[in-house]
Amino acid sequence: MPSKEWLSKYESKKESLRCKIDLDAYFTENKIGKINLDVLNIGKVSFPTGKIIACDPLIELEDAPAYMQNIPPGNYNVDISVALSEKFGDRYSCVKVLINDNKPAYYDLGVIGNEDLDEEVEDDEYFGFCVDAGMGCILDESTQAAFKEYWKVRCEKEEGIDPYNDLFCDLLEESYDKYPKYQREGGDWLNWKVPETELNIPIFASGWGDGVYPVYFGYDDNDEICGVYILFIDVTDDTFD
Repeated sequence: MPSKEWLSKYESKKESLRCKIDLDAYFTENKIGKINLDVLNIGKVSFPTGKIIACDPLIELEDAPAYMQNIPPGNYNVDISVALSEKFGDRYSCVKVLINDNKPAYYDLGVIGNEDLDEEVEDDEYFGFCVDAGMGCILDESTQAAFKEYWKVRCEKEEGIDPYNDLFCDLLEESYDKYPKYQREGGDWLNWKVPETELNIPIFASGWGDGVYPVYFGYDDNDEICGVYILFIDVTDDTFD
């Protein structure tokens, strides 16, 4: 749990860390600025505990910590906003977990409780999860535990295996074969269920590839979470023209 000192600093800087972009517009508008958008639904994700983890599934799926903010346990739709660019190709710009149909009034940055808040926070700064293999994912804390147990058993039987070459590579290719829309050959998304469980992990290409990406929790007018967003690309940025 975060310390009282950390929580006090966070409360003083929470508003500065809020997203200044209307993230829900990525999923309700056909165009933002000069960029055309479309929405790709990749199914549902199960959150038995409501404790959310977002990470690079090929690097830290077993170790990533959960965010301090929780959502009501349940099964929720996962949508990907696809930016349609002649210059850069189709890019996954934002991922949304739809908690309910309420409109977000503001977006708080997802935090895990150990971020360095001693420095002054600028309006365009954020904390996020690191991507080193071009993919992101979102899952429940209990799903992480189930995956760790599954992978431990596999590693005991198959020495020297890794999550990409010995698990997700073939599954991503199968996803492309079944659902080629807005995927490159080799696969850009997958909604994978941990074997012998009902727990699943939506996996998706991460916008520009490797980098650091923020998670935001959308709150409605009643200060209740109505959506969770991973922002990969600010389509209002001039570099995306």
